[in-house]
Amino acid sequence: MSDGKDLLRRLRQALNEESGGGWLDTQTSYDWLYDAAVEYVDRTGCLRQTQSITTVAETSEYDINPDYLRLYLKNSDNNFYLKYNDGSNDHFLTWRDYEDIYYENNTDSVTVPSRFSIIDADLPTQITGTASAAGAASGGQCTLTSSGFSTVEAGSIVHNTTDGSDGIVLSKTSSSALVTALFGGTNDDWSNADAYVIQPQARYQLIIDPPPSTASHTITLPYIKRPDPVYSDYGLYAFINPSILVGYAAWKYKYRDKEPNFGDAIYKFWEGDVQKRGRNINQGQRNNDMNVNLKKRR
Repeated sequence: MSDGKDLLRRLRQALNEESGGGWLDTQTSYDWLYDAAVEYVDRTGCLRQTQSITTVAETSEYDINPDYLRLYLKNSDNNFYLKYNDGSNDHFLTWRDYEDIYYENNTDSVTVPSRFSIIDADLPTQITGTASAAGAASGGQCTLTSSGFSTVEAGSIVHNTTDGSDGIVLSKTSSSALVTALFGGTNDDWSNADAYVIQPQARYQLIIDPPPSTASHTITLPYIKRPDPVYSDYGLYAFINPSILVGYAAWKYKYRDKEPNFGDAIYKFWEGDVQKRGRNINQGQRNNDMNVNLKKRR
């Protein structure tokens, strides 16, 4: 296992940089390690999550969790699917292009919908306010205490406009407390009455077609989960061997340093390692983006 502090150390070693050198920027390093984590999870499917959604009568649109990355379950026809329970029986809805759903314009509700799609939702409204308590930095993270954080999740952008620092939300411990990492400011922490601006991260929206006529049915949406960001000394990514992320971040640095040949060699090694681990993960889960047969027997 490697925490944030160890990942930065490994990255310095990979690039042969001294710990006190100024070429590596801590926030940039964390940014590129996080980019690597998202790419790794997307390719390997190692983090899987399920969201349960309760239907509202005559309603087609439902917000998906902010950590949604992509679908992964497919049936024997290679179509993505999800489960719909009408209170008595399970039904399986298959994915369809949103363009087709929009064009067919099925506005009449049905007892059990037949298909679904996923689209971008509107960006959540920015949140502003002031800290109601001090939150000292420790290990690179600090807690913002205020109120009105219901739409904020890990990965949201946060600005301390009083001390000029910017950063990211690492986790939400309650609707009034956010664990954050701040960079580039006077103190990189929270003092009482510090002003903040938060941009909650974008979300996707589930479209059920046609709309269900009955409320309180249950939609079960399995998906690949975006990892929570690690931007502090003791933060951990929720998968085995996160040290693989170092190669991707080193590749980014080498391109910034105008050494693409060296960077490409690092990337090639990283990509091969990801492919190998992806095969091992799928074998360990006994599936390869699981296929099931939803056809009835004759």
